[in-house]
Amino acid sequence: MGNPATVKRKATEKRRKKYEDRLGPGAYLPKAEREIVNAAVAKHLVEKKIASEASKKSRAEKRKVAAAAPPPAEKK
Repeated sequence: MGNPATVKRKATEKRRKKYEDRLGPGAYLPKAEREIVNAAVAKHLVEKKIASEASKKSRAEKRKVAAAAPPPAEKK
């Protein structure tokens, strides 16, 4: 059977999850809290983008160095 309170909580969490999937993080929160969450998410996305660009740049530099280096000599 299950605990009716638990069943209701699960239904609420499922509804909340669907709502946030559709409208973005923090969509179910009050406006003041939602703005804080959205600012934190935006900051995280910017940091992630910067890190991704730096990673791409370093990989490209490593490829250049590897291409310019002479191939290793074979051992006899």
